[in-house]
Amino acid sequence: MVYTAKYFKEQLPEWKKKKDPILSQIFYRPLSFYVSSISSKFGISANAISYFSALLGIIACVTFLFDNGMLRIIGAILIHIWLILDCADGNIARHVKKQPFGEFADGISSYILVGLLCTAMGVSVYHTGGILFESGNYWIILLGALASSSDSLMRLIYQKFRHTEQELQSKGMIKGSVDERHDVNQVSSFKVRVETELGIGGILPTIILCATLFNFLDLVVLYCFLYYGLACMVSSLLLVRKAMTTT
Repeated sequence: MVYTAKYFKEQLPEWKKKKDPILSQIFYRPLSFYVSSISSKFGISANAISYFSALLGIIACVTFLFDNGMLRIIGAILIHIWLILDCADGNIARHVKKQPFGEFADGISSYILVGLLCTAMGVSVYHTGGILFESGNYWIILLGALASSSDSLMRLIYQKFRHTEQELQSKGMIKGSVDERHDVNQVSSFKVRVETELGIGGILPTIILCATLFNFLDLVVLYCFLYYGLACMVSSLLLVRKAMTTT
């Protein structure tokens, strides 16, 4: 079978169309159809694309560590390519061949990028300065590191809660529940929409590119600090409340 870009476009599930951020619907997803078609032609698997995108994410973050404007611009562009690949691996997994550990491969790609990117941008601002922070101010590195660790911490807390919940369900101690992140009926909820639009899969890569070109990366680091920090705090409190009220 020949997997064309048109094929991937027509086969995209309706729930996925609704879940995609606006920029993905307009730009990243359409381009990913062509990447998926070419990858399928050469037998490149979804997992291979995921692992390659993880490597691309690392390279993108490394470019922000150097005091070189051109490297930072390349890194910002690589983040956009990463997002196209992030769409492409899902296309192939859904409509060509699903592989074992597909969710793992897809997950570590985004975990690595977000886990390194905010800190790397903080180092970049340390070298070049920005609108609110002058060069040489180490506090921006700390804010970037806190933004990165907040995202990782949120994921760890969430996964620990789900693992504990599943163990309790298997023992019959609590009733089963639906995970909103995987329930296609919840993709249009306000919570999920905010997550997709404001994070790395939504508007953030475009903001990073603009900030790199016009030297206001410090504002992006502050945004990430507030966004990921607040998300971690709110998510953790909600899970603690659920754990305390579940019987």
